[in-house]
Amino acid sequence: MESDILNIINQNISLGNELNKILDNYKKIPGVQKVQKSINQEIKFLEKAIKNKNCLTNHVQSTNMNHFSFLVKILQLQRDIVHIDCGFHLEERCTPLRVDIVCENGLKWIKAIALNPKSLLNAANGEASYGARSILDQAEEFVAATEHHMCLFQRPKVVFYFCHEINAELLEKLQKIGVETASLSDQSDENFNCNEVVSLTPSTLNLDITTLLAYISSLCNGGSNFTYTDQFLIEQAEKERQTPLKPVLDELFAGKRLICCEIAYKSFQDIINLIAGPVELQRATELMKRVEILPDITEIPEELATLKLSGQINQRSLKIFAFGINMKALTVTSNKAFIRSAKMQGINVPVFTHQARALTELKEASATKTD
Repeated sequence: MESDILNIINQNISLGNELNKILDNYKKIPGVQKVQKSINQEIKFLEKAIKNKNCLTNHVQSTNMNHFSFLVKILQLQRDIVHIDCGFHLEERCTPLRVDIVCENGLKWIKAIALNPKSLLNAANGEASYGARSILDQAEEFVAATEHHMCLFQRPKVVFYFCHEINAELLEKLQKIGVETASLSDQSDENFNCNEVVSLTPSTLNLDITTLLAYISSLCNGGSNFTYTDQFLIEQAEKERQTPLKPVLDELFAGKRLICCEIAYKSFQDIINLIAGPVELQRATELMKRVEILPDITEIPEELATLKLSGQINQRSLKIFAFGINMKALTVTSNKAFIRSAKMQGINVPVFTHQARALTELKEASATKTD
């Protein structure tokens, strides 16, 4: 018996190492390294059990490796993953609501549930221990939370993934609450239409100063074949050669209403009048023929009202992003510092982010042209 248990523990350790290898492919996604850290803790926990040779049965029963395995399998089915083990702040909770996977560019929240069907049903029928929350309680909380964390001005859909087949009555109750259910055997994810997410993008785009500058930059308009004296510009030119930005923005802008607020327009004009070259100025004139300049907002919308000013969040940036939300527009920007800082304060701003590009036309005279 002990050798069988030892075998299972070794299999779990091997499984943990394999899961970490798979997750290495997702390392750039926020939250993945945290999951890997938890898996490593499980591995150490099991290795210690083997070394000490005590309570091996308890170690097998208490390991979370099956949950991590289930989570990774779900992860591999998803597209446009934004975050793993993401915390959403809610006023009624003293701790953030944890969402296992946020994907489809934020439009889908997934909770992975590896509990056996009997335990789920007992808890839903009030037969769990005191204080334990049932799957129905969790479903109601998730659905309510989406109202406070809109994505592209709509509530994300909530999907509960189950490791085992669940009771039909329980399934019906979850669906009535507003939760979709799925399992690894479902084929719905394979029929995912990538155009579905694109079609959900708002038809109005709010252009930040950084986007206006990038669009007219010589760097994005054939001027990436220079070696500049400034290391910052050298790096931007290299990125532009690898991933041209203008085609991305042109595709995004196609068929959309383009707007900006007065404060963004004025700042843009101040910058180009100071450091833009003659051709960049011509591009600016042509671009602004396509962009509606609208009055600044007078009040910060509720979604950003609690945002605290900092080094990354100044009054001007706040007004520009708030203008976008007020207009129900997707803000196009390279100001990732603002987005990160807002996210750390529990606020997700509806944005399309891109790499930054500086104005370079006047710098070309001191640069070396490359083939």
